[in-house]
Amino acid sequence: MKIRILLLLASFGLSLPSLFSTIQTHAISDSLLIMQVQTEGALSGAATEEFVLLKNTSSEPIHITNWCIEYSSLNDNVGFEVCVEAPDETTEIWLEADGLLSFSTQSFVDINMSFNPDYLMSGGMASASGHLRLWDAEGIEIDKVGWGSAVNPEGVAVNRHLVGEVLSRNFEAEHLDTDMNNVDFTSTTILSVVTSGVYEEERLIDVCLNIDGLQLEVPVGYATDEEENCYEDFCLNIDGLQLVAPDGYEKTPEEGCTVIPLEDAKLVITELYPNAPSVDTGQEFIEFYNPGDKTVELLGYVLQVGPTFTKEVVLESGFVKAGEYITFSDAETGLILPNSSGVELRLVAPAGNLVSESPIYSDAQDDESWSLIDDQWIWTNQITPGNSNKLSVVSVEKTLASTTSTFGPCPEGKFRNPETNRCKNIETAVSQLVPCDEDEFRNPETNRCNKISSSSSTLTPCKPGQVRNPETNRCRSISSTSSLKPCPEGQERNPETNRCRTVTTLNASSNITPAESVMDVPIEQVPGQINWLVISLAVGGTFLYMMYEWRVEIIQKYRQVRLARN
Repeated sequence: MKIRILLLLASFGLSLPSLFSTIQTHAISDSLLIMQVQTEGALSGAATEEFVLLKNTSSEPIHITNWCIEYSSLNDNVGFEVCVEAPDETTEIWLEADGLLSFSTQSFVDINMSFNPDYLMSGGMASASGHLRLWDAEGIEIDKVGWGSAVNPEGVAVNRHLVGEVLSRNFEAEHLDTDMNNVDFTSTTILSVVTSGVYEEERLIDVCLNIDGLQLEVPVGYATDEEENCYEDFCLNIDGLQLVAPDGYEKTPEEGCTVIPLEDAKLVITELYPNAPSVDTGQEFIEFYNPGDKTVELLGYVLQVGPTFTKEVVLESGFVKAGEYITFSDAETGLILPNSSGVELRLVAPAGNLVSESPIYSDAQDDESWSLIDDQWIWTNQITPGNSNKLSVVSVEKTLASTTSTFGPCPEGKFRNPETNRCKNIETAVSQLVPCDEDEFRNPETNRCNKISSSSSTLTPCKPGQVRNPETNRCRSISSTSSLKPCPEGQERNPETNRCRTVTTLNASSNITPAESVMDVPIEQVPGQINWLVISLAVGGTFLYMMYEWRVEIIQKYRQVRLARN
């Protein structure tokens, strides 16, 4: 769409140079440039008749959707922004080669009533100082002009324009943009004729990027994902794109994807792990398997515990995909599997029908699971949560020790040693042993003959003058006191050892009778007698003790007396 607009500037009272009627440019830039800027107060000093004109200096049209101009103050604080916006998603805004794009305030239109800008802006560009920038759709700065005391111009800022004029590039200059604002812009009159080079183009949007050819609409039976790719919707009757049937659904030719009846789903209890090697809590588990070709939702299934099946757990969530194993720990179900007295489990569908059950087990050993292997429930030491079950792996030694019943019979005259499982000659049978002598007996542990020496009735009598020691059964000489020699004078015989010892006396030099013949003689006290010797000793000892205790004080007192005399 091309628009030719005539600007009537009679209100300015100025005639425009004829050089503006036909524009010839030789810009070195291949993009858009800011060509003219009219700030506020251009006519009356207080009005907001503002105007901005852009030009495509390239030889090709430019896609300008979402390009923007932005005004900022002299300190470069952003004031306002206005952008080129398309009316809808299928429309693009373009600026033809050598074409013009205009922005103005409503106040400018009110004065120039026959002027119709491409885009309106709010305005507020200070006449004394400021900046105006041009941004592309990617936010890259394309052009900039600063005037007055602007802090961030291109090169050096241009002086403010005069009242009734605009800041303008020289349309006939060989180089329109030298990146020096004071060189590129001057104060002059506004362009008299503006031919808009803006036009719209319908954008053909390929809604299916992954399908060959242009797809303006999503094909029937397809749906798009977030990356604008189109795929055949497996379940047209369910909202959103379904590449496969959702969990708990199945595809039917007549109705699309429908919910799988829970009572028709098949699940199998395949493994119980009641006795972990250390602490059972958190390690016990129950395993299910889905042998079908559809995912089964567990919502509503009931796990019941035998033998009375009064205790049960209702599963509230979860899915089991086709061919998948899934486990539930005792922490999740709250069920504790006993070790010695086992239990029976069964799985009941939401409709109430029995789906699967496990036979009762007993005597669960450490680190063994009650598993369904080849349609039989057996114990195995291969714990496989979430995987297919495996038979036990047993060492060769354990296998030999546990299968002695499979050994062939030993030859005649031999027996199997229970410790080595080897055949050895029968040579320990009592019936084939040579009889022991009369004074011997056969040891039941070794089958050897031993002398009979533990019975006193069969012992040889001791010689005269000897007796038999009851502890050792040996004969020893009889020690009698009647045959002992008398002890020398002054000694006596010790009754425990029968040895002579010296008689202890009170005083060897006196004629006092030995201790055993000393008798107590009563001592009579004479009334009224005082033992002065004892009293004197007591008083003297006390005085000496006091002198010892007070020696420091006495010495100090003695020194004080001497000092006083001197």
